[in-house]
Parts: sequence; C-alpha cells; structure tokens
Amino acid sequence: MNAPDLLEAEPRQAPAPGRQAPRNDFYDDLDGLERPTRPGPVPDPAVFQGLVGRTVRELDPTTEADPVGVLVNLLSAAGAQMGADPHLRIGNDRHPALIWALTIGATAAGRKGAATNTARLLLTAAAPGFTKDNLLSGLSSGEGLIEAVRDGDPTKKDDPGHIDKRRWIVESEYGITMARARREGSSLGGVLRQAWNGEDLGVMNREALKVTAPHIAIIGHISPRELRAKMQDSEMAGGTYNRYLPIFVHRNLILAESRGADPQLVDNLAATWRTVLADARQTGEVTLDEPARKLWREDVYPALCGDEDGDGPLAEFTARAAPYTLRLAMVYALLDHHRQIQEDHLRAAHALVNYSRASAAHVLGMGADTTGDPKLDKLAAAVRAAGPRGLTGEEVYKLFRKANKDERNRLVAALLQIDGYGSAQIPGTGRHATVLLYAPPAD
Repeated sequence: MNAPDLLEAEPRQAPAPGRQAPRNDFYDDLDGLERPTRPGPVPDPAVFQGLVGRTVRELDPTTEADPVGVLVNLLSAAGAQMGADPHLRIGNDRHPALIWALTIGATAAGRKGAATNTARLLLTAAAPGFTKDNLLSGLSSGEGLIEAVRDGDPTKKDDPGHIDKRRWIVESEYGITMARARREGSSLGGVLRQAWNGEDLGVMNREALKVTAPHIAIIGHISPRELRAKMQDSEMAGGTYNRYLPIFVHRNLILAESRGADPQLVDNLAATWRTVLADARQTGEVTLDEPARKLWREDVYPALCGDEDGDGPLAEFTARAAPYTLRLAMVYALLDHHRQIQEDHLRAAHALVNYSRASAAHVLGMGADTTGDPKLDKLAAAVRAAGPRGLTGEEVYKLFRKANKDERNRLVAALLQIDGYGSAQIPGTGRHATVLLYAPPAD
C-alpha cells in the first residue's frame, strides 16, 4: 500500500487565530434558547445515541443541566436498575452494568444537581419502587455501605436482610466522601473498589455482615477546585478514582422561568423506559455482534490501550478506559432493546470515554493539548512538532501505519475542527501536496 501524497480530507485554510471550533447541536443556539459559553471540552454528538440520546434531547429544553450530565446520570441509573444479571465477559472478569461517574462542575454554573434530578424525574416515573427503596446517599464507611445491602443473618429467624441488592447512590458533596475515605483505618475505599467489580462484600470481624452479589452504582458531584485539592497520589494509585468516569459539566441553558418537563412528556418517555428496563433485567451475558467485534479489535481497543504513552495523574484517572467502554456499550445496547452490542453502541461508548478523558485533562489543568482521543492527541502533537513546514500526508500515514484510510481521514477531519489547526497546499511538481499546520491562537 502506497503512502498517500494528499491527506484524504477536504482541504481548508488554517483557521484565523481565536476562531472557535464548531460545536454540536446541543451547544449551539439553533433553537432560539440562550446558551452560555462553554468553558471546557465538548462531547462528540455520537454520545447521544439511541433511546438514551433521544431522551436527553427531549428533556434538554426543560432544564439548565448539561446534556452530557443528564446522559451519564441516566446511564448510571439505568445500569443500577437493570440489576446484576446483565453482564459481559472481559477475559476471566465478569463486568456488570455498573456505571460510576463524577460530575465535575463549578458550584454555581455546573448544574450538577439539576442533571441528577432530571434523570431521577424520569426514573421515578418509569420505576417508582426503585427510586423509593434503592436510591441512597451518605457514604461514610465500608461497613455502612455493606449494612445498606447486607444479607440476612442465618442465626436469626426474622432477619432476611436486603433481598434487593440494587442501589443507586447519589453523593451531592463527594468531597466529603473523599475525606472520609482518607481517614486512618477507613475501609470505604477498599469496599468501593470491590463493589465496582460486583464482588461479594464482607467484614471479617462481623461474620453476619456480608453481602452476596451487590449491584451498586454511584454518581458523585464535586467542583474542579475541590477535586484537585482533595486528590492525592496514593488515592489514585489505590485505584478508587479510576473506577469513576470524570465528566465535566456546565450550565447549558438560561431558563429564568422554566417549570420543568411537562408531565405528559415524562409519562410518554417513562412508558418506553419501563418496558426496556424490565426486559434488560431478564438479560444474561451480553456480547458484541461481529461488526462491533471487528471495530473493537481493530480500532477501539488499540486506541484505548496502544496509543497511550506515559503515566501520571491523567493516565491513573483513566486507567479503566477499556472495560468502561464495554460497560457503557452494554448499557447503550440494552436501552436500545438489543442483547448484542452493535457498532453504534460501541462508538457512542468510546466517544463518552474520550470525553471523560478530556474532562479529566481539563479539570486537572493539563491544558488544551489533550482532546480526549489518544490518536488525535498523537496527530496534534506531530503537527505542532512539524512547525512551519507542516505535516505531510506521507508522515500521517507513517504515524498511523496500522490504521486504515477511513481512520486516518477521521483523525485529520477531527483535527481540522480544533482551533489553531488547518491545512494548506504546498506547490510542487505535478500535484500539489497538502500539509497540516498549527498556528497558535492569539491570547
């Protein structure tokens, strides 16, 4: 296969310094609604896929919450409601439909609570018994979490324990939870790590205090400043926080007199969700169909595991990107009434994990050089390193020799949407060559 002489993307001039990249329709003023300027990363529209994406779109005009915040709350709540039976296999590990997320936004402008309340509104209509009995808050200790879902005591006749082990835990002040986990002798971090895996829980010094097959999902709210202040290297190395998807959120609308979603809209959406969630609970092992397996094997998995160089806080925070992509894809698929993950579900999950990585980079102050897509970061770095001469098509080909033409096209097209990057034609003998260029935006 010959290296391309011309980049397989529509040439366009380098953007003028300071020009903003196009944004997807949730964040553009296409409907006459006033939308504030967004200070952080913007998710790929692919994350709003299928039933959950349509639901977010329907509810978007009724709340100031960030659509991606509503999305991740719905995915987490749905996975919790589905229970422990739906699962997928990654090697010898069994992964349940558990999605844990930290929604990270400014205290005033993040609208973190509004995102959770929007998801809770729908879930209450679709599964009122679940929200009444299974929605908790107040994580304080490992023993307390175990108590909330413990098995019955076999030595006592009238102690059945908790038959339903599903829980959706919402912590509106997750900084407090982090502080509790850091206390000397606290078992909270260790119990949380086991709970994410769906493992049985127990306390050795109290034989009756144990849990069989817990199914616990968590949403935490925290501000960027508080997260940075409370995180410690030992905590990241322990693996507690790489079990959460960091999701940057920001107020998306200014609704001075909103009365929220119309009850009829909520009831209509809930009718569909009620059926889908009930069917999902009857599902066992979830697999990938053949096109999705090919996409995972040849594109997504290498992107998640093969293109990430270095270490440090960002790598620690996103260390579970591969299993999380499949967990998310499973929930997307089940919400679409599919028992096999299809390509669209996998692409949506990959896009959300990439957004999570971009969120972590933004919150941890790693600057605009991180996009959330490791391959795109690699291409951007190569273009910057090329300097004024630009990066040629042949060099792009060598950089991604194992990628196919469509993937290289995708990366080039995505790069050209980023402020400061563009392309230009370089005169030569015969056909002009196109190079990628970087012009830093003016401060």
